[in-house]
Amino acid sequence: MRRLSVLLPLTFGLTACEARQDISDGDALLAEAITADVMEGRVAQFAPAAIDFDETSLAPWERQVIARLVAASDVMHSLFARQVSMQNPEWSTRVGSYAGPARAAVRDYFDIMVGPWDRLDHDQPFLDVGPKPPGAGYYPTDLTKEEFESWLAANPADREAFTGYFTVIRRDADRLVAVPYSEAYRDDLEAAAALLREAADLSQNPSLSDYLRKRAAAFLSNDYFESDLAWMDLDSRVEPTIGPYEVYEDNLFGYKAAFESFVTIADEAASAELQTLKDYLRDLERQLPIEDRYKNPNRSFESPIRVVDEVYAAGDTRAGVQTTAFNLPNDVRVHEQKGSKKVMLRNVSQAKFDRILTPIATAVLAPDLVGQIAFRPWFTNVVMHELAHGLGPTTVATASGERTTVNRALRELYSALEEAKADVAGLHSLTVLAAAGEYDDTFLQQAYIGHVANMFRAVRFGTSEAHGKANLVQFNWVLERGALTHDEATGRFAVDLTKLIDANRALATEILTIQAKGDYDGAAALLQRYGEVRPELTAALRRLTDVPVDIRPRYTVLDKMVAW
Repeated sequence: MRRLSVLLPLTFGLTACEARQDISDGDALLAEAITADVMEGRVAQFAPAAIDFDETSLAPWERQVIARLVAASDVMHSLFARQVSMQNPEWSTRVGSYAGPARAAVRDYFDIMVGPWDRLDHDQPFLDVGPKPPGAGYYPTDLTKEEFESWLAANPADREAFTGYFTVIRRDADRLVAVPYSEAYRDDLEAAAALLREAADLSQNPSLSDYLRKRAAAFLSNDYFESDLAWMDLDSRVEPTIGPYEVYEDNLFGYKAAFESFVTIADEAASAELQTLKDYLRDLERQLPIEDRYKNPNRSFESPIRVVDEVYAAGDTRAGVQTTAFNLPNDVRVHEQKGSKKVMLRNVSQAKFDRILTPIATAVLAPDLVGQIAFRPWFTNVVMHELAHGLGPTTVATASGERTTVNRALRELYSALEEAKADVAGLHSLTVLAAAGEYDDTFLQQAYIGHVANMFRAVRFGTSEAHGKANLVQFNWVLERGALTHDEATGRFAVDLTKLIDANRALATEILTIQAKGDYDGAAALLQRYGEVRPELTAALRRLTDVPVDIRPRYTVLDKMVAW
């Protein structure tokens, strides 16, 4: 076996037409008011955590497949770095050679954030590079929404390509052009495709080989539909998810998908235990708290649930806050045929529960609530969040009578609203399941209390991040309705469970209705009204200064591969 790279290959050249943002020389590398102490404090927000897995039962061919997938994941990481900013490879080189104050912390934080902007601080720069363009590296840095929309109004034939998931927008003289990912990132996608084909040849699992070959072909064709279908049909202990998926990085319109990768090992027994939940999905759709005309109980509810241990992750998912679960793919055509798959990252979730959620609950909740924080109800609520991504409206009618996706209708507001929807609709669905006898009252109460603690955890991700903003909206909504009460003397929060369940249901109705109507103005109004950090929350967050914001993974596979 040839040696495979497991480092972050962030050294790519830039074309002459790409805009420049230069890091200043010498000690001016850091942004104004960013000191060595500040940098070291920011790195300390991320608790080192070993992300381990049991490799003893892996067959030799499975280990070889994993090695290729780790190498392909590193390509995804490099591609994502360029999607964050086309300058990232150059900045990475400068940071690597920086010898000024807090040089280790600067390098670490650049690595954690995959770039020079702090994802926990409204994307403010910690290096002297200026503001982050809302469109990241997907669009020309000087492109405005108005120019983009004006171009489409004058060139309606460009709309599908310009608003598609898998194109970048570039200037060509006085024109705007959409460049497919397969062209914009061809060299790197060819390298990733070759690694996937090698892994497919080594695999002794037909479904895994099929997915890897189809995903390799998709990298070069820019058509991911068939490989998404193949991913839904995966029946393999080694479970990879690799390619462009989420649109969080595109804060201009929320159109463009970011490259990411998960290499995981499935736990068949744990997956089977949760798989029974999918049998309820059609009924959960019927019981969503919105008007019947907005429900779609006839859609496909084939929804595999996989409990896995993460082996390696890269790209969008490794930037800043680490993913605990995901629901993919995002293509509504796949949803109509096969539904979506929910993948639960058990070892990552356990690390966060132990290192972060439990200490948060101890610091901010009333003492009688702290004892109700338990991993299984919290983890099941994470499952319900992912299931809820597959519930509710997916398409809306435009003013002209045509249909479009909720994502396109809500544009850059979609990600935060969709994460809030998944939270509140998931909790509502858990309440429905409890009423059906699947869970008892104690379990339901523990799930709700765990979610309250989780709000504090997620808000610390920063209100520029979709999950952080989603939880801030929920916090303010339930506080306004008396479901949470703040004791100024102790700084702790008490919960009225009945009011909390009612408030959660009301917010689910509000968000689902906005999505069903494609109501951009309604989404903006909701996020603005409930998107402010209130004094009670500020006081609570001050109590958490010694609690890490998130984990910083150390993947033990990198050590184990040496022996493979």
